Amino acid sequence: MGFLPSLSELNTSREMISEFGGYNHNLRINNNEFSDMQNMTSTHYPVLSPRSVRGRVRSLTKPNGLFAHNKLAWVDGTTFYYDGSAVAGFSLTDSPKTFVAMGAYILIWPDKAYYNTATGDYGSLGNKVTTSGTVNLTLCKNDGTAYTSYSTGATAPASPDDGALWIDTNSKPHVLKQYSSTYGTWASIPTTYVKVSATGIGAGFAEHDGVTISGLTNTDLNGDFILYGVGNDYILVTAIIDAVATDTAAVTIERKIPDMDYLTESENRVWGCSSAKHEIYACALGDPKNWYRFMGISTDSFTMTVGSPGDFTGACTHLGYVLFFKEDVIHEIYGSKPSNFQLTNTVCRGVEKGSEKSLIIVDETLFYKSAHDVCAYSASLPQSISEALGAEKYKNAVAGAFGSKYYICMENADGRHTLFVYDAAHRLWHKEDNRHITYFATFGKELYFIADNTIYSVNGDTSVYGDAAAAHEAPFDWFAETGDIGMEYPDHKYVSKLQFRVEATLDTLIRIEVQYDHDGIWIEKYLINATTKRSFTAPIIPRRCDTMRIRISGNGDCRIYSITKTIEQGSEL
Repeated sequence: MGFLPSLSELNTSREMISEFGGYNHNLRINNNEFSDMQNMTSTHYPVLSPRSVRGRVRSLTKPNGLFAHNKLAWVDGTTFYYDGSAVAGFSLTDSPKTFVAMGAYILIWPDKAYYNTATGDYGSLGNKVTTSGTVNLTLCKNDGTAYTSYSTGATAPASPDDGALWIDTNSKPHVLKQYSSTYGTWASIPTTYVKVSATGIGAGFAEHDGVTISGLTNTDLNGDFILYGVGNDYILVTAIIDAVATDTAAVTIERKIPDMDYLTESENRVWGCSSAKHEIYACALGDPKNWYRFMGISTDSFTMTVGSPGDFTGACTHLGYVLFFKEDVIHEIYGSKPSNFQLTNTVCRGVEKGSEKSLIIVDETLFYKSAHDVCAYSASLPQSISEALGAEKYKNAVAGAFGSKYYICMENADGRHTLFVYDAAHRLWHKEDNRHITYFATFGKELYFIADNTIYSVNGDTSVYGDAAAAHEAPFDWFAETGDIGMEYPDHKYVSKLQFRVEATLDTLIRIEVQYDHDGIWIEKYLINATTKRSFTAPIIPRRCDTMRIRISGNGDCRIYSITKTIEQGSEL
């Protein structure tokens, strides 16, 4: 009897992906990565899943800032809110704010204002008083007691009594001397004080404030001084006058706060920088109201000029050091007091101009957006972590952190904003949505952000600061799209079968689509409409093609556990 012709056994193999690698927007990517996605997360790594549901916390009229201290704080228009309530009477300018915390204080720029979280006090860091009446000038001791009897001249008085006082005008500046009958000599009194008295002249000032005085007829008393005594109607400065004097012109006393672009706090000092003046500043130790107190002691204020060209682009404190950034330089401040503060310059990738709010520390590593990439900076040099984002250029980054995740919202060349999340623990990127986020703040066990004039919570908590309309967001759409499948297979191997293992919750819709040979047409191959929480196995038989892409999309919560591909050997043709 005859025999049927024998058929060659097909050479098949199976590949299972059970560890999903996240977002990679490059031409060639790994099998477990996705070239595009929306609203996906690494929270359940190695399982792929949509992000958690966010919370809509409260609506704002015109958000101008968000900050976390002992409680959450924000500025809406000109009103400052702390712990969910408006601070009555505390009005700010209607402009974007920069915040920095120092002890119980929240400092607010560019207003140069403060809010004390412990006492509820608020006000301006600076102070300025201009007199409107007679100003009296008196030579006095350090306790304000006036010298009532002294002579003045270029020649010492003849036959003085013991303890007699004489202002020697032969010296420049003049010197107050006191006669000792024991030694028969005139001894200089090393420090003299002038009491400047006028109604309200000392209001708002404190002892040891560094101030600028202007408007006095005696020009030697105009300039920068330290206040060694203050009352509501007087101030004491170190100076000397030949006789009691009065001024009727307006006299101005001002405690100045420098204009600064970026600020940070370190070791009980606030540090700032000015691009206009190419200067770096530090306030007096523990005193953010004094930036020009120079007494020659360890608690003094500090100022230095920076020689590198270009504008400052950001500032932060990291690993105990103060860092000031330009786009191509990192300035690092060492030291513990003004006498040993030192500046070092490292020429490397700094912070991109406009991305100063991308400076965030995650798990002891500093992350930020440079001019060309996203960098991680530990202690030596910055390292790029954004290769997976592909060739697209981004700018104007704003960032926040929660746990080991770095959230960064960036703007592309077309003006579209995208929120990316970098998981520092697993070194994976995921892409969320296209909200234009302007501020982030981490408080407690939640990360808050502002977008669309609304405060949102990343993990859905609305219990702490939610208003009457607070709610969880509606179910959202998500998808994950693979790269080209088939380009890596030689000898005309092809995918003959696909199998997906997923778990869906109630009212979750999952759609699996395939696109062949870049034809731009997505063909639905499998649809899951879960009416209860359960797992599904979704088999797909794709058509024979050179390359394909797979897109898994849906609405609702699910877990994608694995994708299995059956590979068959084709002919050389």
